[in-house]
Amino acid sequence: MFGSADIKVRPLKLALIVDPNSALQVREAIRLASTQWGGVFFPIIPMHKRIPASWREGLLKVPPAHDVVKGYLDGFDPDILVQFGRDLPKYVLDSKLKVIKPEDFWSCGRDKDANEPAYGIGVLDVLLDIFREHFKFKAKYPLKAIVPVIPKGLGLFWASVFGEYPVHIAEAIDKEFADALDISKPEVRVDKFHELTDGDVLFPRRVTQWATRVQGGSGFRRNASVFFMDASKIEDIIDFWNLRASGRQVLPLPKQFLDEQSFRQVVVEFLDEHRRPWGKDGKGFDVASLIRSRNSTMDEMQAFAKSLARPSAEEKPVNATQRMTLQHWYPRLWDEWARGKDGGVADVYGEDEETIDIEGEEHLSMRLKSIIPSFGRENWHWSQGRCVNEFDLRLYGADEHLAEVYPKVEGEQLLRAITGNIGSYGEWRVGRHGLARIVRRVSGESRKAPESEKILFAWLKDRGWEAKLSSSGILAKQIYKRLGGAVGMLADKDVLALIEHMNGGMVSRRGAQKDERVVAEREVSVADVKTKLNVHRYEWFIQKGIFKLGLQAKCPNCQRKSWFPMAALKEELDCPKCLNAFPAAGNIDQGRGGNWFYRTAGPFSVPNFADGAFSVLLTLEALAGRVTSGLRSTSVPSFEATAPGKVDLEADLAMFWRDGRYGDDTAGVLFGECKSYGPFKPKDFQRMRYLAEMFPGAILVFSTLRESLTKEEIAALTRLTKFGRKCWKADRPINPVLILTGAELLTWQRPPDCWNEELQKRFHNVDSLMEHCNASQQIYLGLPSWQEDWHAAFERRRLARAKRGQG
Repeated sequence: MFGSADIKVRPLKLALIVDPNSALQVREAIRLASTQWGGVFFPIIPMHKRIPASWREGLLKVPPAHDVVKGYLDGFDPDILVQFGRDLPKYVLDSKLKVIKPEDFWSCGRDKDANEPAYGIGVLDVLLDIFREHFKFKAKYPLKAIVPVIPKGLGLFWASVFGEYPVHIAEAIDKEFADALDISKPEVRVDKFHELTDGDVLFPRRVTQWATRVQGGSGFRRNASVFFMDASKIEDIIDFWNLRASGRQVLPLPKQFLDEQSFRQVVVEFLDEHRRPWGKDGKGFDVASLIRSRNSTMDEMQAFAKSLARPSAEEKPVNATQRMTLQHWYPRLWDEWARGKDGGVADVYGEDEETIDIEGEEHLSMRLKSIIPSFGRENWHWSQGRCVNEFDLRLYGADEHLAEVYPKVEGEQLLRAITGNIGSYGEWRVGRHGLARIVRRVSGESRKAPESEKILFAWLKDRGWEAKLSSSGILAKQIYKRLGGAVGMLADKDVLALIEHMNGGMVSRRGAQKDERVVAEREVSVADVKTKLNVHRYEWFIQKGIFKLGLQAKCPNCQRKSWFPMAALKEELDCPKCLNAFPAAGNIDQGRGGNWFYRTAGPFSVPNFADGAFSVLLTLEALAGRVTSGLRSTSVPSFEATAPGKVDLEADLAMFWRDGRYGDDTAGVLFGECKSYGPFKPKDFQRMRYLAEMFPGAILVFSTLRESLTKEEIAALTRLTKFGRKCWKADRPINPVLILTGAELLTWQRPPDCWNEELQKRFHNVDSLMEHCNASQQIYLGLPSWQEDWHAAFERRRLARAKRGQG
């Protein structure tokens, strides 16, 4: 086994769970976040019993409270939950995330006023690094360090803007850094906002962003926003905090400050800073969004926007529409579908990252090291976790399928499968991008690479299914092991025909009529095998033991030829046809090609293209290696699953996949139905329809070694494809269908290069797995793209509504 592991360092992310009506809890959450590296990106999650009335405006349907909380947890993907209020409900505990209380946060509860956190990298370590880089020696353009004094009026709002330290941390900072950083303590006032937030000023909230970088999250939308809010409302303050925690650049605009000219100027400068022309002609602009809070009205926000069209003497005349766009709804960060529309939650990483090689390890083991930022002390004795390392594994050359992708943990079975292979509970978890390790100290350790079969079957067991490999799956696993994972060596029509010919299967006679098929012989001369295989493939097949060598001799008693393996060769041979013995001398066949012949060995000797195992393995290989180059996978060949009171599951393959081609990962599960050269039958479509019903969101793969489909197959596939085309979330169908044929499976080329010239031009931009699903339905079924389908359906509904309105 060999491969690589990309290791990225990021802050330990805490989700701060509060009573949405408690200003005290929200302020305590802000204070805790202000003491942590990356704390500005910690979400504050309001534990609603029921959704407030303020949500009803701007949403077609108000979601249940528990869906919002679960959606926030899914979107922000925290490592640990901090419980500020009452006991958490079961649906939160089912996330399997560790839960701590604020009083457990400092030095493992030994001393609530201790200065070193038990979790994460504390602000004292961050400030020490800032001192070394900017204050140890006199800088040409020095930074200013401040700890603002938060006023009583709108105190919670100002704390959310600047951050605020707990008393014991504030005292420790005074003691250790007041002189070293020349810290000042200015009073916060509206007219001083510009001065206190200037780019060269370090205040508590900005310190938490030290040595971090934001990646992805906002899709194609610009991430700069002005949040039009009511600074006296707890709900708006939480929303402002979470909008910024999602990775956006956010300027708060309290309606209490609309008449403050100095604050108005801050807003204008922010808008102008993020107003960028498109192209060289400058006719269009990329602008920031002015987002309305739930406790503000659209009329109030529009009135402010119009006021910008009447600039003061100090401002340049600019059309308001060229300064901003107005957004009447709050981004739906809790909604997986809407995150694809409104912009999601960004990933936040540190500056340290490393790629390590995994090579030459025995027993499928891999040595994974941990990394801590340079300013985080490596061996803080009381730490329960300093930071997080994310591991992106890419494994090759193993003789079994290994797990590169992991689903979110939803039950004990998957949790045991992961921690049993990787480490102890609480140290490892499955995050948005796969394996994430909560690092306590710098170390390196060898761990067994997780087997795909254990991970996927544990996931199914958590969902009530008891799964096992079918007989075909066991055979496919044996073939994969013999090939050492190099399934691509079988990706050739002539190679498969040769193996089937040697297995006595029904094969087409070269030059015969289309329907004329004959039963093949079981052995082929060495000379013929060499002719049919190129030198590299021939030598590789011999090395892997796919063929076994023997002699062909003619029995003088029954006058029939028989093949004798090397181990059976002796001076006197036993005829397997008539069971008589005869001397080898004088009876060895000296015909064309000599007397040495090959037969297939082991699992390669099973007829019908290894009982379909070849098509299964070639499909998995194409999906993981060629259809989408950036894909990571956890694959299992043919399996069966049972559950009480349910129809049995059966699939030729299953795969967890993650596609990271465009920065923001997409992931999911797929199931496959594979054929060699036989047709898909009604029962095959029924099985896949059942899988679609059991696993909404799953991709349904139909693969065949043939290069075309029959009319009956096209009709059945079209029905199933239309069933799965319902728009689900993030502009994708609920069960997209992917069709693969010999054009994609029996080649070394990736799509679109494996297609004809016309298709290459038509689908030259197809790259991701979802794009391949869309393209394959157009190529093999003649359907329009699903975007065209959805647009046509929308137009039909629009016309129907218009017709009803006229009536």
